[in-house]
Amino acid sequence: MQATMLTFKDIPHSIWLIRKTWITRGARLYYSQYGEDAVLREIISPSFNNGVYVDVGAYHPIKFSNTYALYRRGWRGINIDMDPVKIEAFKLARSDDTNVCAAISNEKATRQAYSFSAYGLTSTIDPGEVARRTETPISVRNVETTTLNEVLENSCYSAREIDLLSIDAEGHDYHVLRSIDLKKYRPKIVIVESTLMSMNDIMNSAIYRYLVERDYRLIGWTHLSLIFRIERSEIFRFQL
Repeated sequence: MQATMLTFKDIPHSIWLIRKTWITRGARLYYSQYGEDAVLREIISPSFNNGVYVDVGAYHPIKFSNTYALYRRGWRGINIDMDPVKIEAFKLARSDDTNVCAAISNEKATRQAYSFSAYGLTSTIDPGEVARRTETPISVRNVETTTLNEVLENSCYSAREIDLLSIDAEGHDYHVLRSIDLKKYRPKIVIVESTLMSMNDIMNSAIYRYLVERDYRLIGWTHLSLIFRIERSEIFRFQL
């Protein structure tokens, strides 16, 4: 067997190959549950670092967060969850944000809030979502719902357009979406949860029709999250 001799001229190529093989092959990390923030990283201009987000059903300041990567880039905004302990965590880890304990719906009313674990992903005020679940809630309490419009009007962002609206309301997402004046706050990107598993069903859904009728375009789908955007804005890396 003939030995292969490494010559001096081969050394730059060998270093380049080692770098491409091991050093640059690392996975691209994300904080969101299904990689939503990895999609945002691709569509938002890297120079746009002072955006505003509204995160409904925010859950945790870091884990499964659609906004934490943006927070690290300099974005700030409003995090909303109806579970007080989750808002305590946001106040601890993201005190530069506005953190609001509230149940969001399209009208102000008294509803029952169902929790299925002490710090879980699936707290809901939607009766249909509760009916679909097989486990018994660990707690049921009455909450007063409010609208996104009211939360925004009582915040420091009342006169500002929103760059990202993220909604994860466990079956109540359409009602949350209807509670914000899209013409006034004009979120550039909307991420909204949907449990539909086919594109045909999604395109026939109330959420899809509601946003498309208001000039949004579906540009991404990551398992349970639909990602919509408006056509043109300085926020985007590429214009449609």
